[in-house]
Amino acid sequence: MKGCFLRYKNLFFYFSFFTFIFLGGCATVPRAGGVFPYPTISMHDQAYFALLPMCEVEGIKWDYDPLSKVLILKKEKVDLRLLVGSAAISDAGTIKKLSGPIDIKNSVIYAPTGLRGIITPPVCKFPEKKAVSDLYLRSVDSVIVDAGHGGKDPGAIGKQGLKEKDVVLDVAQRVRQELARCGLEADTTRSSDVFIPLPGRSQEANEKKADLFVSIHANANRSRWIEGFEIYYLTESVDDDARALAAAENAPLEIEDSNLHTRWLSLKAMLWDLVYTENRKESIELAHFIGRAVCKKMGLKLLGVKGAPFAVLKGARMPAVLVEIGYISNRDGERKLRDTQYRQAMAEAIAGGIMDFKNYCEGKR
Repeated sequence: MKGCFLRYKNLFFYFSFFTFIFLGGCATVPRAGGVFPYPTISMHDQAYFALLPMCEVEGIKWDYDPLSKVLILKKEKVDLRLLVGSAAISDAGTIKKLSGPIDIKNSVIYAPTGLRGIITPPVCKFPEKKAVSDLYLRSVDSVIVDAGHGGKDPGAIGKQGLKEKDVVLDVAQRVRQELARCGLEADTTRSSDVFIPLPGRSQEANEKKADLFVSIHANANRSRWIEGFEIYYLTESVDDDARALAAAENAPLEIEDSNLHTRWLSLKAMLWDLVYTENRKESIELAHFIGRAVCKKMGLKLLGVKGAPFAVLKGARMPAVLVEIGYISNRDGERKLRDTQYRQAMAEAIAGGIMDFKNYCEGKR
């Protein structure tokens, strides 16, 4: 256990506090819904999970005093007080009630699954559609989150040895988890340290008919003082007409009639250009939504929403962006990227930006 934070002089306060909880009315916390990502056991006729392992994974600070049996959980502005054996909790001065009491089994602290939604609420908001707006671009129901590099390709390596492939795999999995909590169908291109060729990543998104493709990376620069994050969308080094024509020229056209071939070639070029251009516009919008969310939550400087011919984005048949979550070459940047709490906050920010884009596309904002 971490060091005891309470002293005997505080015991009277906590005794009085929880006596008030037991005797007073409490707001009831609903049971958790959706996908729950941690192992559960049955206790008190419902699903419970090991609380402290979740805290370590999601960057939640905790402290427990075995004498008073009081547990404190802190994350950003959330500050919870819980008592083992009680279903009542104090949340920023508001008394709430879980669906079951906090309990201990085999020296492990367990809590009802609904507690997670209080300490780490989902990033989605799902506001009501405004009656004055008829905007509806597309539905966004599924997302492929790509963890860059992997296997024999470590990506950038920080001065202290932190590897990009490990950081982005962890962040990508956290983004997927946050999106799944919001009801989206979310998956990652890799769930372990394996190498996947670049074309295969966007191809997986195409095969699964995903609505969005988001690739997670960490940047590096010889100038180690550079810090911040960037977001990229796909552009080519040639103009749109040349790019569309090249795409059509490379398409497998098995048509013998020369006149029909010419007309079909022109049609293919125009159709591909329309699809590509529309995806590019929405990719830029998606990039800006993610950028604003990360800036607001993380306090990082957005170094730009930029276009570049990234191979991992080529061939994606849906809006696609590449997020450089920080500079691993920067000493402070590497330190932050190594921290699990920072990674969780970054994942929540990226997922929040994706949800904002979803709401925009579906006319809900």
